[in-house]
Amino acid sequence: MAFGYDPYIYLAYQQFHLDPAKECKNPDSYQSHDPGHHKRDGFGGTLWRYIQNTTTYNPETGSKQTVTPSWAFHKAHLTRWMTDFDINGLRLDSVNNIGNWDFVRSYKEKAWELFNARYPDADPSERAAKFLVIGEELSMPFDMVSQGYLNALWNEDWQARLRAVIIGESAKGDNFEDTVRKMVNCKLAGGFSDGAQAINYITSHDVEGYRKERLYNFLQNNHVVNMEQRAKLAFALFLTAVGVPMIFAGEEFLDQMDIDTPDVADGQAYDKQHDPVNYSRKDEDWRSRIYKYVANLVKFRKTCPALGVDDTSFIHVDTLKDAKIMAWTRGGVSEGQAPVVVVANFTDYDTPGSVYEVANWPDQDRDDWREVTQNRVVPKAWVGREPLMQWEAKVYTYGSVL
Repeated sequence: MAFGYDPYIYLAYQQFHLDPAKECKNPDSYQSHDPGHHKRDGFGGTLWRYIQNTTTYNPETGSKQTVTPSWAFHKAHLTRWMTDFDINGLRLDSVNNIGNWDFVRSYKEKAWELFNARYPDADPSERAAKFLVIGEELSMPFDMVSQGYLNALWNEDWQARLRAVIIGESAKGDNFEDTVRKMVNCKLAGGFSDGAQAINYITSHDVEGYRKERLYNFLQNNHVVNMEQRAKLAFALFLTAVGVPMIFAGEEFLDQMDIDTPDVADGQAYDKQHDPVNYSRKDEDWRSRIYKYVANLVKFRKTCPALGVDDTSFIHVDTLKDAKIMAWTRGGVSEGQAPVVVVANFTDYDTPGSVYEVANWPDQDRDDWREVTQNRVVPKAWVGREPLMQWEAKVYTYGSVL
C-alpha cells in the first residue's frame, strides 16, 4: 500500500508517485507517525502520492473527476478483489509508510461497505465478527486501532515475549512472571483494548534479525536439544493466548530455513523468507507429531467459547520455582462458559514426585475434566494435581467442547 513497482512511473509519475528526496517540504514525503522527521521508505519500489488532487479518470466511477489518483487506484483494486474474488480480510503492509492515515481509514471503510453489501441479510453482530482490516507495522502504532483507522495490528511484541519464555528468559524490560502474563493476555501490555485487535504470531515472513528466524532455527541457535517438546510448548501458549493467532506456513511442523543469504555470518541474521516450504519434512516422525499436536489445538481454538473472549485469570505462580511454573484460566465465568486451564512448566526439570498441586483450580470437584493436548479424560482424583514434564504445557477443560 505504501509503494508500487513500475505501475505509472512512465505514464503519470507526478499524479501517482513521489520521491521524498526531491520534495522535502511535502508532508506526503514523511511517515505518518513521525511527520517532518523520518521520510517514507519505498523498499526498492516507488512511493504512492497520497496528498494531491488531480482532475483525471476515476476508475471507480468510470468518469473524469477531481480525485486523489492513488486513492482511486487502490479503491478500484479493492472493489475488484471484494466483488469478484470474495476476499474475507485485508492485511495492509507497512502502514506508516503509506504516509496518510486518512486514506487508510477511507480504505478500511470502503472495504467494510463492500463486505456488508455482500451479506445484506446477515445479523450485523455476526457479520462484524467475520471481517478484519489489519495493519502490519512493527513499531505498532496503537492510535491506528484506537482511533478507528484499522481494526487490528500485527503484535510484534508478542513474538518477542513468546520466544523469550520458551527458553526461560524475560523480555521487554519485564521480569519473567510479567513476561508470561503479557504474553498470555496482550491487553496487560497496554495498547490493545480487545483481543481481536492483536494479531499474534510465533514467526512471520520477516525472518531476518535478532530472534526473528524460523522457530526451528531460533531453537537451534539457542542450543535447544528437544525441539519437539519446546515447539509444542510454544504452540500450546500461542493457541490459548488472547489475540488472533496467525501461523506462518511450515511452522506447524517446524520447517527450517534452507537458503541463507550471503551476508549471514553467525547463523542469527536471515533475509525475508524466500525459499519455499519443504512439505516433505512433515512426514518425518517427530515433525508429524508436532503437526498433529498443532492441528488438534487449532481445532480446539476454533470450537472453544472460552478462547473466544479475553477473560484471563492467573491462579497459580510457583514462587519456589522463580515463577517458572504458572497456571491461568481463560474464559468468561460470568457468561457460564467452561473455563480453559493452562498449566506450564518453563524449567529444565520435571515436577518432583507423582503429584503437583495447582492452587485455586476452578470447579475441581467435577468428574468430566479432560486434558486437551492428549485428548484424554482426567480422573477426578487427579484434577489440579497432575505432574508436569520439563518445558511442558497442559491444557484442560470440561464439557462437550472438542
